[in-house]
Amino acid sequence: MSAVLARLGLTESRRRPAVCPACGRMPVFGDERLSAPAVFTLAGVVVISVLAWAFVVGQSSMGTAMGMMTWQVFAGVWVLMMAAMMLPSAVPVVVTFARDSSRRQGWPAATAILAVSYLCVWLAFGITCYVLYTAARMPWPQQTLIGGALLVAAGLYSLAPLKRSSQARCRELCALHGPLPFNLYRSGALVGLRYGLSCIGCSGALMIAMVVIGMASLGWALVLAAIVLIYKFAPALPMRQEIFVSLAIIALGIAYGGLR
Repeated sequence: MSAVLARLGLTESRRRPAVCPACGRMPVFGDERLSAPAVFTLAGVVVISVLAWAFVVGQSSMGTAMGMMTWQVFAGVWVLMMAAMMLPSAVPVVVTFARDSSRRQGWPAATAILAVSYLCVWLAFGITCYVLYTAARMPWPQQTLIGGALLVAAGLYSLAPLKRSSQARCRELCALHGPLPFNLYRSGALVGLRYGLSCIGCSGALMIAMVVIGMASLGWALVLAAIVLIYKFAPALPMRQEIFVSLAIIALGIAYGGLR
């Protein structure tokens, strides 16, 4: 149980400072304790994610195609989808930041800024996908095959050095390592930006597939969200097991591409 609490950022560890294997910097650890601000922050993230998932469920019942949305509507829908699918995977960095900054005035607002800046990175990524999607005049008659091919590509990308290094930076919370601005609000924004960029390097290929598969597809949103959580929370795997994960995603792509 203590290992789970520590992984979620709810406790501080007595471990000696050591060089982070992902970014080469030296993270700081304190005394082991359960942090009330961390628990409060975790509860807030859970509530936001549950409400966002409720919206995603409602959106899936409407079945609105992406190509029928204006960019403003898409931006709103995409942010809520990222709050549902991606914000839970950011729990360790959000909660750890709240715990470490809880002795400073304004830490709740700074933590909220971190979460907002993280979602803004994903918003920029989504808008880029929307522009490319509309420029290509999608949806196409072969949309199912394209979605399957993108899932296969995401499976292959899961073995790429960029994905693996980004995944390591997410696991080790490298966004919190190294010097940060003294201003707590700026620190929150910078951590959210850093973590968001690492997250895109880790999970961006899956989200590209999500755009083409369809944002109204609840089942596939759940599947891809589960894969993202595995990416972020599972311990580092040897290459042989990473290949199994890659093959599983490729199999999902082949299965989706075979749908008619």
